[in-house]
Amino acid sequence: MMKYFFSCQLILLIFFLSPDRVSAQSRPVIGRSVLLNDFDLYQSILEKAHAGLYKYHSKEQIDSLFAHYRKQINDATDVCGFYRYLAAIMSYIGSLHDEVSLPDELKKQLLAEQTYFPYPVKLVDDKLLLNIDGKELPAGSQIHSINGIDAGKIIQALYKYYTTDGFNITGKAEGINVWFPWYYFMEYGPATKFTINDTIVLPSVTMTQYTGLYKKRHSLLLDTTGSKSYTFKIIDSMETAILKIPSFSLGNAESSTHAAYKKFLANSFASLKSKAIRYLVVDIRGNGGGTDPNDLLTFSYLAHLPFKENKEAFTIFQRIPYPQYCTDDTADIRELEENFLDEHNQYRDGRYYQNPAYSQWWRPDSLAFQGKVYLLVDPAVASAASLFASMVKSEGNACVIGQETMGGYYGHTGHNSLSYRLPGSGIAVDISVVDLKQYVQQKREIPYGAGVIPDKIIHISTEDIKTNHDVVLDSTLLLIRTARDHISRKDM
Repeated sequence: MMKYFFSCQLILLIFFLSPDRVSAQSRPVIGRSVLLNDFDLYQSILEKAHAGLYKYHSKEQIDSLFAHYRKQINDATDVCGFYRYLAAIMSYIGSLHDEVSLPDELKKQLLAEQTYFPYPVKLVDDKLLLNIDGKELPAGSQIHSINGIDAGKIIQALYKYYTTDGFNITGKAEGINVWFPWYYFMEYGPATKFTINDTIVLPSVTMTQYTGLYKKRHSLLLDTTGSKSYTFKIIDSMETAILKIPSFSLGNAESSTHAAYKKFLANSFASLKSKAIRYLVVDIRGNGGGTDPNDLLTFSYLAHLPFKENKEAFTIFQRIPYPQYCTDDTADIRELEENFLDEHNQYRDGRYYQNPAYSQWWRPDSLAFQGKVYLLVDPAVASAASLFASMVKSEGNACVIGQETMGGYYGHTGHNSLSYRLPGSGIAVDISVVDLKQYVQQKREIPYGAGVIPDKIIHISTEDIKTNHDVVLDSTLLLIRTARDHISRKDM
């Protein structure tokens, strides 16, 4: 399953925007009793369907969080305020595949208002930077405050709107980088203007106008999120190849797109062998995941030992809870239940574990690379891509470079998903329902609940952003040159 980034969703939402604007004050207040009923249903859905609900926190901690936000609901609570409470709970649970969303019609109305922060931003090492050459400030300028609110406080407040695995924080920047105007609006309400650093005043815009500027963002040159164009090139002078895989969303095992990717990998690794390439850079930065078996197939060309996807996987139901509120197609619901009755048929201690027959062993491909591998990762790496990165890191034969992934190293809650709609508020709830322990080794440097932590962490500086300098790739190529020079001196 893929962590779907909001850049694509944003464009789709703008396409369907209603031309009629409504005041933000018209956000519906539907009554405390209705919202309490929705809240109790939300809690019950998670308790009965979400296999990872207590993966990172105890039941007592989760129950306490539910109790806290339930008490916040009163007669003045509107749908947006209710959404904020549900989003905070979802973010705390720690599963990047989960999401809560406002009702479509309300979201369209709100997105059409002229009340949004106008410019794209880039969150770098907890600094909020301007990500466009604006009339008032150049790209890379640091935003210290907005409307008198410290930027650090704003960032902390917006983290809850974007889910990541476990206790990961770095990945939340990915949501903020795209959806900052929307998150700011949800947290602080409508604004007609924005005062930056107590001196510069910017007028508010519609989300359509913001989207136009976002397409022209300064970092576009290096951004790969959402791309599906895998590439392979050889630098003969360095005995080095670069394999770039920005997405594993390349179709399932029966699809033509998977067949094309399979052929691409075979041809690429055959070239590595025929040309005696000694160094391979695998760049999965921006890769939000995708479909099986593209991640496992790719790892088979890097692996040295047999491997499989997970040590164990379980769900906590076989029949879907609350089907009357589930918005998935009836046929999809029936197919999921049939799948769980077959695949997750090992019941013990209140869980339905995966039948071992569904977690097959893979062997390294006959063309598996035998040289030195450098894996490039960043906070956008999620789902199937973070599983792939975890397997590479676990085997220990590669040097992982970049920043911590948002996807968990030890496991995640993914695979099958369910969608619900709360009847009173109309808020949508999307969750994944199979919890997995990935087939990886314990690493002292990676605590439980963390993503894949690189062997060499490279922090991107403000100057790198200003100049669009790919410091991660350049640092990797420098490592390779140093390694080659060292070998050359030994051979003299």
